[in-house]
Amino acid sequence: MMTTAISSNLPVFVVIAPFIVAFILPTISRRLRLVESLTLVLSILLVVGAGLLTHYVKAQDTATFYSMGGWTAPWGIELKIDSLSAFFVLVVAGVSLPVSMFSVANLSGEVGNSYRTTRFYVLYLILIGALAGIAFTNDMFNVFVLIEVATLSSCGLVSARNEPVAAHASFTYLILSTLGSTLVLGGIGLIYILTGHLNMRHVSAELAQVWQSSPHVVWMAISFFLVGFGVKTAIFPLHIWLPDAHSTAPSPASAILSGLAVKGFLLCLLKVLYNVFGHSIIFEFGIDRLLVLAGSIAIVAGSIFAIAQDELKRRLAYSTVAQMGYLFLGLGLMNTQGLKGALFYLASHAIIKSALFLTSGVIISTTGKKNVRDLAGVGRKMPLTMAVFTISSLGLIGIPLFSGFIGKWHLLLGGLETGNFISVLTIIAGSVLCAAYLLPVIRIAYFGSAPEESKGWKDPGLPQKTSLVLLAALILFLGVFPDPILELAGSAAVNLLSSG
Repeated sequence: MMTTAISSNLPVFVVIAPFIVAFILPTISRRLRLVESLTLVLSILLVVGAGLLTHYVKAQDTATFYSMGGWTAPWGIELKIDSLSAFFVLVVAGVSLPVSMFSVANLSGEVGNSYRTTRFYVLYLILIGALAGIAFTNDMFNVFVLIEVATLSSCGLVSARNEPVAAHASFTYLILSTLGSTLVLGGIGLIYILTGHLNMRHVSAELAQVWQSSPHVVWMAISFFLVGFGVKTAIFPLHIWLPDAHSTAPSPASAILSGLAVKGFLLCLLKVLYNVFGHSIIFEFGIDRLLVLAGSIAIVAGSIFAIAQDELKRRLAYSTVAQMGYLFLGLGLMNTQGLKGALFYLASHAIIKSALFLTSGVIISTTGKKNVRDLAGVGRKMPLTMAVFTISSLGLIGIPLFSGFIGKWHLLLGGLETGNFISVLTIIAGSVLCAAYLLPVIRIAYFGSAPEESKGWKDPGLPQKTSLVLLAALILFLGVFPDPILELAGSAAVNLLSSG
């Protein structure tokens, strides 16, 4: 009986479980090992839950809807369980587990005492729960609520370091994210005025009937969503909060913010554009061309800014700005290949960037060196850490047999299918530029002469090693055996393109 209840309510459990544990943690803050153990156990359970949901979605082969409290839409809150939601929850669970593992007996060195460390875990779990909720929700106002929860918890994670620079970065993030949230709420309000609904299915059906009578209102709503979520996802030139926020946050926070948080906001934009407006309205207003243009500019501009950075974590932060460009470009191609490539690249980048931020955090905390030019000899003194950094870098560049290549390859196929050769050239140029800012780090680390002070440099403890090896293994596995995730991404792409 209990097993049946859990399986039939699994989407809800996946969403609320992190919130429940986050509520419990402050009561046991003095027992830090118990706090870490609960967080790690929850991360393992989320992976199991995400796997079961993926199996369920593949078996059903169609979207199913869950009505909260038995209240059906449009009166109640509705969850949508389909390939897209299963895909994103699998990404969230797959990244959060190694990040949680990395934090064991390690986080207090960056954050402080047990109370501050527990507060970090609380915010971390609230963010994970909000991202899981974003994956499932089919209600526009709940999208707004969940992105606010995700934003506030992200700001708290950025400020976890007890340093003035962290407070400044967090405050900047909060102000700009509030502006983005205001625009998103304005877009939701305009759509509600036009359709009288907040449920995405009902909004889409009504919007298809009435949008031609109020095209200016629809265009204004789309503009609000694009700019609002553009700030949240840090697409160039709306990225100015990201480099400071991601580079000053503790390493696990940087990994989860760059790997997952901005992807959650992108998923919201994806669901609004495809499930609410539909491809007919997107084509009518030229949103597809705008997304491709914005993505192409972000790829080039973000990469150029990354090349100019000597501080390692800021270089990786600007890299995130560039890599988000690939996702926007894929959304704008409006075909199965491009969208499948964008979704797969989302998963690949989440894993890769988490590994890069965690390894850079290890390097900085061990050596005390923040700048790329000072990392000579790290590759020989910290072989495992630098090996994972190298694997992640090759994946991000898009070298064959690494996960990043699969996503970029399908994006290229999508660009060729639409005849958009500018996007094809941009993807190739982005890979070259990515090599220009990552390969020098590898060259200096392996071939530079280690300083005298490097005698104490060594790889981190067992939990951190296990975490880094797991992430590297995922990068290689998805590069060699991409079919399971690629199939799920392809199914999500087909459903999104047919929904409008």
